[in-house]
Amino acid sequence: MRVWGESQSCLLCGEPDETRDHLCFVCPYSFMVWIKVVGDLLNMDLNPDWTATIQRLITHPFARYDYILIRLCFQATIYYIWRERNERRHNNIYRTHSQLARTIERVIRSRIVSLRYFENTKLRGLIQRWFSSRQNQ
Repeated sequence: MRVWGESQSCLLCGEPDETRDHLCFVCPYSFMVWIKVVGDLLNMDLNPDWTATIQRLITHPFARYDYILIRLCFQATIYYIWRERNERRHNNIYRTHSQLARTIERVIRSRIVSLRYFENTKLRGLIQRWFSSRQNQ
């Protein structure tokens, strides 16, 4: 984009240098979305550093339900942050971090229900764990 003369500033917070590490999750906007979406599933202090976040997701021994939900949260958050960035760039449509987090939470809940995890006896408690992770917010 720089070669084409396009601005590289972050459309979410105004930081002059938009990078992957910034968007995920050094940017205050995206970090607030991540905090809200992941809820208490990580049960530890969140780090905005991309490498630290990936390392924690790969190496930390999570409970089965938490591991599934954290992966869903991570994937959906990255996708919707990128969509929000593109909506701002191309359509001048802006959402607050709370609005975006609620959208992501609805998508995750719908995904859990649509996959019919409740029919699998090993995963029956997944939706209950999802709702319990939302209670402290």
